[in-house]
Amino acid sequence: MQFRPGRRLTYWITQVLAWGLFALAVMGLSWANGQLTDHSMVYWGIWAFVGLATSHWMRHVIRRNAWLDLNIGWVLPRLVLASTLMGGLCMLVLGVVHDLYLREYRPVFSGRLVDVLEPAITWAVVLFGWAMAYFAYHYFLRGRREEIRNLRLEAANRENQLANLRSQLNPHFMFNALNGIRALVDENPAQAKRAITQLSAILRNAMTTVKRRTVPLGEEIDIVKAYLALEAMRFEERLRVSFDVDPELARSAVPPMLLQTLVENAVKHGIGKLPQGGEVRISVHRGLNGLVMMVANSGTYKPGVINGTGIGLDNTRLRLQLLYGDRSELRIGERNGMVVTEVELPEEK
Repeated sequence: MQFRPGRRLTYWITQVLAWGLFALAVMGLSWANGQLTDHSMVYWGIWAFVGLATSHWMRHVIRRNAWLDLNIGWVLPRLVLASTLMGGLCMLVLGVVHDLYLREYRPVFSGRLVDVLEPAITWAVVLFGWAMAYFAYHYFLRGRREEIRNLRLEAANRENQLANLRSQLNPHFMFNALNGIRALVDENPAQAKRAITQLSAILRNAMTTVKRRTVPLGEEIDIVKAYLALEAMRFEERLRVSFDVDPELARSAVPPMLLQTLVENAVKHGIGKLPQGGEVRISVHRGLNGLVMMVANSGTYKPGVINGTGIGLDNTRLRLQLLYGDRSELRIGERNGMVVTEVELPEEK
């Protein structure tokens, strides 16, 4: 495990503060009991230094043996053993300092077993607690890193899926537009030439917008109008179009080619199947929770047959799910003799 400079500094600051405050707390209790002397202050300073050095050695053992990467059930008995051995060492070092320096207190090595075991056990418990806190801290960091990594992977996966879906829209649009132009070639060659010129302009615009995650609604409306102008060359008076778009929403962010896909679907599966043609109504207004985009066309709604086939709407549903999750909705139904497709988008702050 890498130990970055910032984390190293945090480690040392925490070590010095923890052991220093521990020693100060003990000295405070001694002072309150009237037992604090110059010798005891030096002793507790040495005590804090020994604690810091031993816990740092414990950290070295943990890191060198890669115990942080192992199962805690396997590591736990080894931590107990390491804490016991290091606690015994601390007892020896501080016992010698205590007996040589603090002559006003009873010696540690006085021959009484309890005077030896008590500080050894205390040190073992303190060092074991330190090791568990060290493990808990690193497990927390590891969990956070794993969570961030998973979120980044999920975001990258979603972005890749969106990129793939967006890349499918241009061929889909191209196929529909070329089919329309093909119908004009024999009927009206001059009009077919104008349609090809207009198609090139539409594609130039679409190829730049499709790479973006969202576009202003005004740009999306411009592409839709250009597409409908192209289709009007083929359908002539059979295609009647009306727009009802709130001007205040022109800068609202929407997925690129979303509205155009709905309009293409209405023309292909609605107007294109009616010998007498029909009407396409496009409206965008603000709803209770965001934008409501509606495309209504003449025809009859048959689930899975009309307005529900091909790549367009399947693509749209996937993109909406990836972009907004459950905060968006796509509905198709029949209303007042028209097939109505509605998309609700959450308002982006």
